[in-house]
Amino acid sequence: MKEQILPPVRTSHVWQGARGRWCYDMWGRNGRPVVLLPAVLFDRTIWWPLAAELRPYAAVIAVDLPGHGGNGGPRPRHTTPGDLIDDLAGLIYHLGIRRAPVIVGHASTAGVATLFTTRYATHAVIIVDADGLSAPVATCPEQYLAALRLDDIPADFRPLAQPNDDPELFTAYQSCLSLPAAPAPGAVTAALAVHSGPAPVCSGAAGRCWQHRAYDRPGRFAQLSEVHRLASDIRALL
Repeated sequence: MKEQILPPVRTSHVWQGARGRWCYDMWGRNGRPVVLLPAVLFDRTIWWPLAAELRPYAAVIAVDLPGHGGNGGPRPRHTTPGDLIDDLAGLIYHLGIRRAPVIVGHASTAGVATLFTTRYATHAVIIVDADGLSAPVATCPEQYLAALRLDDIPADFRPLAQPNDDPELFTAYQSCLSLPAAPAPGAVTAALAVHSGPAPVCSGAAGRCWQHRAYDRPGRFAQLSEVHRLASDIRALL
């Protein structure tokens, strides 16, 4: 009998956007798209365990921001949140997926994920371990990475969360780092804020727009410390 070759679970691709090259991984093409944005200075590998959990239920897309991870090439000199979301919308359209996506941002890309909902059709937005509204904006890679508490990542997953501490790349994304973490999202079915630690006290119209989940775990990488729980919370919004 002829041996049958099973398709790979994860496939890697490259797409050239208007503002730079995007490398991304995909798990399946069926179901609602779930787009995973890593924090600035990190690459898409931080999402691999979660993406594998979501694969049976959604079309999962984990991206490298331009200048990060597998994108290579020259570093972007200046990248605005608007640049990123316009390119991201182009990537989603390029994939031929016509269902409104779930956009997930981690830490410093929480504001980018939320901004996406104000310009493009979005089913739900999820922000993971976003900075508090009163948190100071980091002025150097060392300060930024210290606030993310990398030592609290489970040891088995630390190889997936190796940052690029290039000062030029950090400077190129400064406008993303200073973007408010949790403004009021656009017209979405659900807006979920996930916190490894206690949920912050939120007031005003923006605060009332968000559901909050507190996982009672150390660190700021809930996608690695509570893979199954976060996957379950995302599945509930599909």
